[in-house]
Amino acid sequence: MSSLSPFETVDDYPDEEHRRREDGPDEDDDERTPVGLTLLAGAVAATVVIPVVWIGVVALSVDLDRAASIVLRRGMLDVLLNTVVLIVAVTTLSVLIAVPLAFLTVLTDLPFKRFWIVALSLPLVVPSFVSAFSFVSVWGPQGRLQSVLAPLGVESLPEIYGMPGTVFVLTLYNYPFVYLTTIAGLRALDKTYVDAARSLETGIRGVFVRIVLPMVKPAIAAGALLTALETAGDFGVPAILRLSVFTRQIYLEYNALAHDYAAMLSLHLVAITLVILLVESQVRSHERIHGSARGNSGPYTIRLGRWRWPALIVPAAIVALAILVPVGFLFSWLVTGPDAYAGSFGFEPGYAINSVYVSALAAAVAACLALPVAYLAARHPAPLSGTLERATYVGFAVPGVVIGLSLVYFATRYLPSVYQTVPLVVFAYVVLYLPLAVGSTRAAILYVNPQFVEAARSLGNTPFQAFRRITLPLVFPGVVAGAALVFLHGMKELPATLLLRPIGFDTLATFIWAAERNAYYGYAAVPALVLVFISGLSILGVVSREYPDTLAALRKWRRNRGDAADVGEEPFPGPDGTGDRAVMDGGTTVDAARTGSRAGSADNEGSGEREVVLELEDVRKRYDGRPAVDGISLSVRRGEILTLLGPSGCGKTTTLRLIDGLERPGGGTIRIDGETVADGETYRPAEERDVGIVFQEFALFPHKTIAENVAFGLEDAGNEERADTVAELLELVGLSAYRDSYPNELSGGQKQRVALARSLAPRPEVLLLDEPLSNLDAGLRARMRNSVQRILEEVDVTAVWVTHNQEEALSVGDRTAVMNAGRIEQLASPRALYMEPASRMVADFLGRGDYLHGRLENGVVETPLGAFDADRVSLPENEQALEVLVRPDDVAITPSSTGDGRVVGRQFNGETVRYRIEVEGGERVSSRQSHDDWYDVGTSVDVSVTATHALPAFPRA
Repeated sequence: MSSLSPFETVDDYPDEEHRRREDGPDEDDDERTPVGLTLLAGAVAATVVIPVVWIGVVALSVDLDRAASIVLRRGMLDVLLNTVVLIVAVTTLSVLIAVPLAFLTVLTDLPFKRFWIVALSLPLVVPSFVSAFSFVSVWGPQGRLQSVLAPLGVESLPEIYGMPGTVFVLTLYNYPFVYLTTIAGLRALDKTYVDAARSLETGIRGVFVRIVLPMVKPAIAAGALLTALETAGDFGVPAILRLSVFTRQIYLEYNALAHDYAAMLSLHLVAITLVILLVESQVRSHERIHGSARGNSGPYTIRLGRWRWPALIVPAAIVALAILVPVGFLFSWLVTGPDAYAGSFGFEPGYAINSVYVSALAAAVAACLALPVAYLAARHPAPLSGTLERATYVGFAVPGVVIGLSLVYFATRYLPSVYQTVPLVVFAYVVLYLPLAVGSTRAAILYVNPQFVEAARSLGNTPFQAFRRITLPLVFPGVVAGAALVFLHGMKELPATLLLRPIGFDTLATFIWAAERNAYYGYAAVPALVLVFISGLSILGVVSREYPDTLAALRKWRRNRGDAADVGEEPFPGPDGTGDRAVMDGGTTVDAARTGSRAGSADNEGSGEREVVLELEDVRKRYDGRPAVDGISLSVRRGEILTLLGPSGCGKTTTLRLIDGLERPGGGTIRIDGETVADGETYRPAEERDVGIVFQEFALFPHKTIAENVAFGLEDAGNEERADTVAELLELVGLSAYRDSYPNELSGGQKQRVALARSLAPRPEVLLLDEPLSNLDAGLRARMRNSVQRILEEVDVTAVWVTHNQEEALSVGDRTAVMNAGRIEQLASPRALYMEPASRMVADFLGRGDYLHGRLENGVVETPLGAFDADRVSLPENEQALEVLVRPDDVAITPSSTGDGRVVGRQFNGETVRYRIEVEGGERVSSRQSHDDWYDVGTSVDVSVTATHALPAFPRA
């Protein structure tokens, strides 16, 4: 096995959270903990928790009597109740506002949607102390609104101070947390779910409540968690609006040098944080949701009709309250100018540079540290990973003054060289705001289909390479959004900056604070507006999920800038470039009939001279203690197509994953080209096996063009070889004209051929196909079957094709293995399986048939359709009471007034008619006739068995 990387598990790499399994979770999941990744995430969590640990150290140093007096202090219950009510009220209202707004701006035809997505995110850029002060100045008892309304007889306005005003202001500026994570979830949502719900005559409200909300619940929960923690740790708004909560009391006690009391209060806040994290973990309990791997989750629009323009009132009102009021207030300061002149108190551009510098550093560091924590939590959910993720959230709810003072204490005692340095300021920002990056990144990872990673690994990429080339590009918008959120909060951070900044190092926030402290409001206008402007630009990073669509459109425009090429499908050539061809999906053509068996195949397991390429010997796999694969043994010869056929849940896909290396067997041996790749001691992961796989859902990489998808497994090839291989394969599958298109621009049949070409590009020894045609309609399935079969013959690849479709298995495979309950019931040529089924299960699964009661006596089998010599029946040993299988093609009927049968049913199938005949004794058989033969129900007919082969017989049940 290759050396361990942070993104690789101890045994193998399959994603426990999202694997498609037929038989439940793996019993060994707990042993698959990704050690390197866990250690990395643990180191991140431990580092950011250090400042919070100081709170506990100080609190534990308080003697019991003093601690009891603090906890039981008068007014403590009021502070606790105010804090809890504030958190619950703000979080609930934020969800109620943000989720409908996200639904409105993502899934409907609301005018100017992209503008509103940005505008509704802008409240994040306004510092809380500026917003609270502006609302007090406008709505307060002596505010500007009161002065305007007084001449109209309005003597007072609703109270802005206390709980109502604090809830109002914090909701107005914290709902974007829920809004942004929800729109991210909605954009990743497979819109076919919405189509399915609406096709069942479910109204818009029903679709929203029953489909959309449950699917985006993880994203809503992530945003609600951030809102709750931000509310718990906010100091500016409760202080200005005179609400007694823990953050305000902590600040007052620190100023009074009552550090032990402040530490005890901080522990209360940490306890509340832990409760919030526990509640959120319960809400997100079902999050095995990810985007489609089929590349068809495109934009979706619900028409608002006559409500399209009136619906603008809601976002417009929210933007006016959250943005126009505080910004207008700042402009009034700017116009009014300073109340008094302070010559030494002037704004310098360096303040803005300092703010951007430390905030950008913190954003970059937080984005990097968030990746291992978010990836572990999203892809490997377990108590340990959940604990590590939640540990990073604790600092977010602790006031900046507490984190700042804890770092002052720690740095002065243990690391004096970093005290009052920029790195310490950056570290404080990371401790405070890392959860913003973790939450955004984790939500993005949740919606990346794990089959993309499995596809990359089957193309020779290590787990880390798959992460770098597939997962990271797909989650990059989420990473950028998280970094932008950290940047926004870093620009506004005040208490920690005041305590930890280098001497003479001023930021926009510290300058605004100094101006307001000295009542120089006119001087604060310019830096406050600069702060809002810079933060407003960075909000584009938060809504960066808009960018991929724009970039894709730009690339498409550049591609089509020249003369428009005919993008109709290219013809698919026959074996010699000519011959009869049948039209395929979109115009591709293929030979109408297969040109006989592949070289060396026969009706039985002949062809023994051909080299064995794949061999399974007593292979086993269990999930939850139940066998999914139970002692399978088989071999596949070079150039052969082996089809695995069986009902859902029989272990077909698990067998394929064991061969590919995406699962590790619980026992047995797997050999590829004579080399052992898995047994009791050896295990080679997917990227180290020369095996390709075509997934049922295609798993085309959505951020890469068709040509880039096909070339993905050719990273080690030279540029010229790579280009030639891609061109050759795209021509082979008839898609050369689509080389610069993206997966979401193709039809289902086209995607299937791209997936096939991608898997063939590295020239694997064995190609695995997992239900490759199951997502196609019946007509296209038949045409694609011929096409894929022809492509496999062209490249002469050894293939294992999994299907539950009998016709597909029998027409494609050189040999077919029928599976049942994890075992192989029978392995033979398709004709032998059909003519000589080894069990009733095989007989029943391979096609329609009827069983006639029979009895063997004196070398003759007596049945309701007559007597058959023993050599015309495949007899089981030592059995006399039999059931003889006759299929519709074995039975002939002719009208006769004295016939021994009567037509009791008729089913027209186009080319044929299937008649149901009742014969002597009340038994019934079916007969398939030409569509020209048309008999009414009730017609008397003669019935005869025309089969020239031996009829299968089984002991009577």
